[in-house]
Amino acid sequence: MASPEEILPIVDYLIDLSCCPRCILRFLGQHAKETFYLNPKEYFNSLIMTGDKDPQENIKKLKSNVCPVCLDCYKDSTIEKITEQLKTLDLESYDYSNFFFNVSFPKCIAVRAHSILLHLKNKFPNYRFGNLYETTSNENVPLLEPPHKIFRVISSKALSEVLNRPCHPKSQLSLLICLGYEDDDIEVKNLKDIINNTKKNQHIRISRNNIPEFLKETDEKMFKSRFSVPPEIPNTPVSIVNIEINAEPLFLGGRYFKFKRNVGQTPWIKDGQSVTDYNVQDEVFKAVSSVLGFDYNSMTFTASGREDVDVRMLGTGRPFYIKIDNPKRRKFLQEDLHKIERMVIQSELVAITNLQTVPESELRRIKHGEEQKRKTYKAICKTTCPNVKEAISVINKHGESQLNVTQLTVMRVLHRRTLLPRNKIIYHMTAEEIPGHSDLFELVMVTQAGAYVKEFVHGDFKRTQPNISSLIGYPTDMIALDCIDIDLAWP
Repeated sequence: MASPEEILPIVDYLIDLSCCPRCILRFLGQHAKETFYLNPKEYFNSLIMTGDKDPQENIKKLKSNVCPVCLDCYKDSTIEKITEQLKTLDLESYDYSNFFFNVSFPKCIAVRAHSILLHLKNKFPNYRFGNLYETTSNENVPLLEPPHKIFRVISSKALSEVLNRPCHPKSQLSLLICLGYEDDDIEVKNLKDIINNTKKNQHIRISRNNIPEFLKETDEKMFKSRFSVPPEIPNTPVSIVNIEINAEPLFLGGRYFKFKRNVGQTPWIKDGQSVTDYNVQDEVFKAVSSVLGFDYNSMTFTASGREDVDVRMLGTGRPFYIKIDNPKRRKFLQEDLHKIERMVIQSELVAITNLQTVPESELRRIKHGEEQKRKTYKAICKTTCPNVKEAISVINKHGESQLNVTQLTVMRVLHRRTLLPRNKIIYHMTAEEIPGHSDLFELVMVTQAGAYVKEFVHGDFKRTQPNISSLIGYPTDMIALDCIDIDLAWP
């Protein structure tokens, strides 16, 4: 560890360069966990008291210029401006017990830090300065604290006081404090020129994320030819561009039912006109918005597959979830969810059940289930077979065992899907007579997800093979279809 006699000349020199106390601490290798960042004078005084310097002497007086390294990001006055702006935001409407925050610095902050470190290493070659770019420390080269960590140490308490809630790293409510600098793009432009000198980097776009990587690989001589070393004192400090409030998405899951036909799953707009008068999404969103107060535009509806508009969803219902972006609340009573269910069923078109909050980690089951699940359908079919009993007998015989079906992309979706043969499975099927109708029968099928059951019945101009029509030897079509079970554990 360096002695005060080694450190004090560096402190005085950085003050001469107009560096702020916190940047001085950073480049001396002090870690942000130290309380010194909250009160840098305490650290400087400790150097004087433990060194050979006369205790009556002081560290050089700090200059009033803008810090050439952090652009005053670490200055108390900047934090005060942030807290004042926080007071103007609608944070009280967010019902969260804690918060977390990140900060977006100007891009040139990284360039200026690189510049000052190069200069210090040349000016004080015997001092062991830290590394800006490595992620793991070693005995020979310590890591310099990243800017965001220092910023959190010095600002967390002030932000907590104005928000009246503690800062917690795992909070579901986060703030993004965006700091800007008027000459940011101009200062970074030279780095872009350096990068563009190599063919492989000609189309790379400069961003906050990749600037450190490029600086790490940039030749010192090349850097000094393009940038001021040490960095020049800026005319203006950073400004607060904006403060973004964002809460982690909330997910509500359940199963929905469609009791009537010609009801879509989601809004279906064609040529500027709605194809259906009603849809499941709108009925559910209306109830959720009414009970929980969430805005329509913040909600996204996702289901495990979808049935056609003219198909009812009965039986166990179809799994679905709603994603609610930036929710102002995520705690509510079970009675609230029951109230939503009651409101939806009042439409007499749609119902939902088992509505509950679900963790994001569970959502993959919905997507995974789209390929793996089994569906059960009940259909009313009309056939030209003169003997419906014989037709039923043939169907039941084939339905006793698994039936492998090949479906060339069906005609009704060919405009939006690639022309490919797809192999699907009919696991089981049974047919029954419908009393009083010699040309109708009821067909119950358990199918693999993604099977087109309408085409399995009529054959889709022989694009689906085998099909019910080919099995019984007579043209057969479907006149009504219900989905009665989706074999997926949800929620």
